[in-house]
Amino acid sequence: MRFVRELAEPWGLLLAATSAGAAWAVQLPVVTALGVGVTVLAARAGVAAATRKPAPDPEERALPDVEPGSPEAGWLRRAEAAAEGFSSISDSLEAGPLADRVADMAPVVRETVDTLRRLAGRATATGKALTRVDAGAVSAEKARLRKELKTADDDIRGDLTQSLEAVQAQQDVHARLTSAQRKLMAQLRSGALGLDGLVARAAELSAATGDALLDTTTIGELGEQLEGIRRGVVETEEATRRSLG
Repeated sequence: MRFVRELAEPWGLLLAATSAGAAWAVQLPVVTALGVGVTVLAARAGVAAATRKPAPDPEERALPDVEPGSPEAGWLRRAEAAAEGFSSISDSLEAGPLADRVADMAPVVRETVDTLRRLAGRATATGKALTRVDAGAVSAEKARLRKELKTADDDIRGDLTQSLEAVQAQQDVHARLTSAQRKLMAQLRSGALGLDGLVARAAELSAATGDALLDTTTIGELGEQLEGIRRGVVETEEATRRSLG
């Protein structure tokens, strides 16, 4: 598909036409001149398709940075450390049912940490947005406008009402941002501590003297624990994306 798009690119068509015109100008047959143009166009499209970098994914391009030293950065580091611990346990296990189960879980652990990283970035962005709304000043302005409306003349009542609506909109934004930030921070904490607990449980099972001591149910509990963590993280990401629109 990229090759086809490059064939239709205006600069490529211009280059092909110029090449064909030059070939015809030196008295080559018309068919040959057209062949030169087609060859140039195809070669140019092939090179461009092979070398042009694909456009970055919009979600990745918009991914906000995590503020260094912030609470969200601390929880993210803890989650990343837990993922490293889980990987270390996976590498140390001898072949057997537990090793197979832990190996299957490793990609889900990494996926969960990636989601937590996005949540941490969103928490930082939400915190910065909150600093742009002075909740105290907005609340005071709302109270003043309400007081003025009680005694306002009809000729200014409409203006005061519009001002009050604008102030209310700011309050609504602040409330949504505050709610989203609390949810994000709660999930970051829950996700990081959940991964910590998962690593501790995996380490406990790995300390068993042999896989014969571990029944299928016990091993399966690890997967259930991880799925609960993953689901909570994903649901929080979706919920905050909807609320902040």
